[in-house]
Amino acid sequence: MKTIRMKLAAVALVLAATALPAAAGVGGSADKIRAAVASGSVDAIIAEVERAEALACDECIQLVTNLTEDARYPVREVAAWWFAKRPAMKNMLVEQFDRELVTGGTLKVRNAADFLGATMTYTALPNLGAAIRRDVGPEAKLAIVRAVGVLGSKNGNEALTVAMADRDAGVRAAAARAWREIYDQTDAAPVIGLLGDADLNVRAEAATVAGALKATAGRARLEALVVSDPSPVVRRNAAWALGKLGQAASREALVKASADESSLVRMTAKASLGLLR
Repeated sequence: MKTIRMKLAAVALVLAATALPAAAGVGGSADKIRAAVASGSVDAIIAEVERAEALACDECIQLVTNLTEDARYPVREVAAWWFAKRPAMKNMLVEQFDRELVTGGTLKVRNAADFLGATMTYTALPNLGAAIRRDVGPEAKLAIVRAVGVLGSKNGNEALTVAMADRDAGVRAAAARAWREIYDQTDAAPVIGLLGDADLNVRAEAATVAGALKATAGRARLEALVVSDPSPVVRRNAAWALGKLGQAASREALVKASADESSLVRMTAKASLGLLR
């Protein structure tokens, strides 16, 4: 990132000559950001970066650029937000991070995906899709899935579909969750396939999304889950989903679930019975 920092500093010199609102950056300073970083407190870092929202400050650029590589997502997110307020600088970083999706290792891809998602860079979707196919770790893939979900475009569906077949259960679950965040999403087929996943968290997420999307094609699998899945969380989510589908054919399964050993499952199943047509 050394080269990009030098370029950002050059842009800052130009921007510093531009008149800013009288109240811009009031209360914020590089020293305060530095102190917040030294404290290790995520809340303190976020507060000071937000306070420096419109501050014209060469040192701030260096400090906030460093935060785009922080180990904690909320810190990386607020750093991206800060640069989004400075389009010229943001665009330079977008160019750098877009390349790193293609060539970087796990951490570089993680940082790049989070920046591109948080700055709503829709042009990054092709490279996000390419990156999810690369041999990078789960942390990077989770960031890619998160970015696609934040962007909320159907152009990210292919990346999420690939992620749903990942060997890491956390990635599969996150991809199912992100599928629901895509604007005007209608195709639930990839999520329905996860209703039979070996991991309970994946099944639970898939059941919720199938219900939210009213995926009637998943009704039979949801009925099987609600009466026989070993996890009460999955059974509860399946009961909720069947209520969202509202199909009369699900009555028998929900009646059985209304006598479940888990009070949460029983309560949800009884509520869903009242929604059947």
